[in-house]
Amino acid sequence: MDNKRETVQERWVKRTQAAYRRMFEGKSKEELTTLTQREDVAVAIGKELAAFLLEEHVALDPAAQPAEASTTCCPKCGQPGTRAVSEGQELQERTVMTRAGEIGLSRQRWECAKCRIVFFSARRSVGFGDGRL
Repeated sequence: MDNKRETVQERWVKRTQAAYRRMFEGKSKEELTTLTQREDVAVAIGKELAAFLLEEHVALDPAAQPAEASTTCCPKCGQPGTRAVSEGQELQERTVMTRAGEIGLSRQRWECAKCRIVFFSARRSVGFGDGRL
């Protein structure tokens, strides 16, 4: 297992332990007396954990920073794009609403000099229909 995945796994373990404590320990124990209260907290925790998994998995996707411009072609003319963000610079984060809640998403932007547009990789590995991630 590489360091990146180990780090994600460690963060996951910390998150799940915190979620467990939130549900079963401390003041929540006294505050969660009705089934509705328990359900609300459990559902909120579940969404937070799902959003964490989704955000971390998307961050590991190779489409976040494709190695070559030839894999990211202009949606209008089909020519390979050029990086809009230089290698080594931090990618701008966007917020995307998912069924699990809002997650942060970073993707390399590409430019087409001919069409004078900025676009994102058309790879659809994340599952969003328009491919503009």
